[in-house]
Amino acid sequence: MQDVATLVMQARAAELDRDKRHAAFAELVNRFQNMAYHLAFGVLEDVYMAQDAAQEAFVAAYQSLEQLREPQAFPGWLKQIVVTQCHRLLRTKQVPTNPLELTPDLPTLGMEPGTAVEQIELRNKVLEAIQALPETEREVTKMFYLNGYSQQEIAGRLEIPVTTVKKRLQYARERLRGIMLAMFDSMAPVPQPQPALAPIPVTRQPYQPPRSRREVY
Repeated sequence: MQDVATLVMQARAAELDRDKRHAAFAELVNRFQNMAYHLAFGVLEDVYMAQDAAQEAFVAAYQSLEQLREPQAFPGWLKQIVVTQCHRLLRTKQVPTNPLELTPDLPTLGMEPGTAVEQIELRNKVLEAIQALPETEREVTKMFYLNGYSQQEIAGRLEIPVTTVKKRLQYARERLRGIMLAMFDSMAPVPQPQPALAPIPVTRQPYQPPRSRREVY
């Protein structure tokens, strides 16, 4: 079994192909997903928000692997990211809390490592598409979809009418749809031409005249 430092270095090694980098990070997810989830639940005391915080933490960790100076410090570094994601959720949403002792059997995160990497890749594509938006649309899109602000809160923070916020979000959705379609079309494999099927040879039997009744009997 490879150690954590080796997996981190493989996950961010530009010289490795994409599948190998993904496999290394998927193994990190597999090893630390339950730790991340239980830490998030200890802060949020809400099952679904803890799952969101843990998954967001892995997304942030994947995007920031280059910033980790000591690969062997990945577990502690990931814990800090989890706590940061929890505090972000607490700022944007009101959490219905339950006493921890009333939830003795915590479910695991239940995230397949391969699925986690796919989600991270998809999120990266979405973030890339958002970055391609005009500045005004990009700002409201991030605040609404990524930071969890309501349209009224965005209007208050940006000091613009709510109708302007709605229009910018509408325009952003239309642009994002086109950008994402173009991205996925470019990612689709080019179909390889199929060889033409060779005609099946037909064997013709030599003509045989019908036998007479006398020959039959």
